[in-house]
Amino acid sequence: MKKISLALRTRRKKNPWPYLLVSPSLFALGIILCYPIYRLIRLSFEKYGLSEIIAGKGTFVGIQNFADTFTDPEFWKILERTIFFTGGMVLVSVVVGAWLAHLMLNMSPILRNILNGVLILVWAMPQLVSISVWRWMFSFNFSIVTAVINSLGFEMDNHNYFVNTFSGFLIIGGCVAWGALPFITISIYAALTQVPKELLEAAEIDGANSRQVFRTIIFPILLPVYIIIISLSVIWDFQVFSHIWIFLDSRPSSEYYTIAIYAFQKSFGLSEYGMGAAISLIMILTLITITGYYLRQMMKMGSE
Repeated sequence: MKKISLALRTRRKKNPWPYLLVSPSLFALGIILCYPIYRLIRLSFEKYGLSEIIAGKGTFVGIQNFADTFTDPEFWKILERTIFFTGGMVLVSVVVGAWLAHLMLNMSPILRNILNGVLILVWAMPQLVSISVWRWMFSFNFSIVTAVINSLGFEMDNHNYFVNTFSGFLIIGGCVAWGALPFITISIYAALTQVPKELLEAAEIDGANSRQVFRTIIFPILLPVYIIIISLSVIWDFQVFSHIWIFLDSRPSSEYYTIAIYAFQKSFGLSEYGMGAAISLIMILTLITITGYYLRQMMKMGSE
């Protein structure tokens, strides 16, 4: 048996076909992903403005762009704001998505199919259209939300919800979470259908209530799925750009800056492309740091 397994291992090592089949994908990834990242890293160590664009060459400044970014008090406020905003959106979307998934599990087939269809329609709606709908709902001149509030006896005609950053970020975060719900809900529902019914029936026989069943059986089984969903949600929500940009008419004030908006304004608003590249690189490293913990936990659970 040892000789057979050794021969199979040797044959696998000498077989070039798996590598040849994968090579086109690796080549495409290298062009699409690796080269832009290389250019981003290189640009982050250069002073690159309008004069450098005309000259066709940047001026190497070492870590000056990073030093200027880290010594800028505005950067730390924006980073803190981005982390809190991301955490809030991820928390709301995951909690509501998990709740909807559990509801789907206990629904009748007709209601489940209707909810599934609605979620798919939400997921299929283009992002620009969904943002425009939410923007219309809270518009200054005519808002359906304001009309409902007025019908309840409160006067809020021509109310600008985005003057206050708290209400503004609540609306923007709600739109982001609403767009993420279909993926989260359907993913968790699919995972719930794979939980062994024998374990649930045994827990019910032992007298466990629904909370105890979720805490001791369902959640430990679904933990890898939750880790993947949270990691993906953090990556998506951390780099939210178009929602803030469109809601605020492409003119967001500094109180609405997130890391993505800040990098864009530095690059294209002030023509400091080297600085914008440095901020973008910091953004990538921050994402890797935040999601790295969850990925390590998932790999640890997989090995166990």
